[in-house]
Amino acid sequence: MNKPVPVHVQPQVRAFAESLGEPGLTWLEALPATVGRLCRTWNLQHDGALQGGSRSYASRVTLLGGQSAVLKVALPEPVLRTQLSVLLSAQGHGYVQVLQHDLDQGAFLLEALGPSAEHLRTDVPSVLSLFARTLRLAWQVPHDSVPPLRSSSEHKAAGLSDLVSKLARQYAGPELDAVVAQALRYAEARLKARDASRQVVVHGDAHAGNLLQVRQARPGAETGYVFVDPEGFRCEPEYDLGVTLRDWSAQLLASSDPKAELRGWCEQVAKESGTDAEAVWQWAYLERVSTGLYATRHGLAHLGAPFLAAARLLLEE
Repeated sequence: MNKPVPVHVQPQVRAFAESLGEPGLTWLEALPATVGRLCRTWNLQHDGALQGGSRSYASRVTLLGGQSAVLKVALPEPVLRTQLSVLLSAQGHGYVQVLQHDLDQGAFLLEALGPSAEHLRTDVPSVLSLFARTLRLAWQVPHDSVPPLRSSSEHKAAGLSDLVSKLARQYAGPELDAVVAQALRYAEARLKARDASRQVVVHGDAHAGNLLQVRQARPGAETGYVFVDPEGFRCEPEYDLGVTLRDWSAQLLASSDPKAELRGWCEQVAKESGTDAEAVWQWAYLERVSTGLYATRHGLAHLGAPFLAAARLLLEE
């Protein structure tokens, strides 16, 4: 008998599950029993849900020997197989350690971590250094942990170009014409510059909320932080740094010279990671515009507006 465990699903997780229709509703209905079964199978004490997340239920748990851990039960999505492959291949280098897993249940038992890098955001140079150094560890994941790119159309730049073009037709007015045009130029440049010999397994969503502090020093976490929730695909390493730099809109909007400020940040992370600053700049701009348009598309114009406002300030002459 699968005795259910009381679970509290975060509103954003519930909303996303419901948006998936029948698969998401089935997952929600089965979640208490699923968590209960996993706790019995892995000898876990369920200690209550964690805040945050959008596509999974996460809770604090205690192992039989008293060790703290995190139980994550994710919604049924194809990305889970890739995510697990990346985490297992990383073996804790730059990434959270996996203690147990059950892919059929979408379940991961992970090492317990501390706070995310969100609390460091006010010290931009320091947090960017942390990202660059931790990404260098994460990029050591073997290539064969994710599928190869079969054609140029599968490259991230091609996907973002298609996304920006589609969303711009529906949600961008004339005041964003120059912004969209610059983003598309950068997408074309990144696609032309694609180089399989330089590609790594990128995290794919390397923002501050996905970079968490380890509770104690260990091999593979020399920076004191590791990444969680990788998307995992092959791309040039500058892409991850572009994702990291797509944000910081408030700082750029308040800056007297936002282009010089962002250029300086690009130079910093490129130097610390051994990458190209111009490529980082272009990826960051492309990610900024696509994120702003995507948020607008999903009824979150108030969240997308700062991305697009900053993008206007970053237009090239």
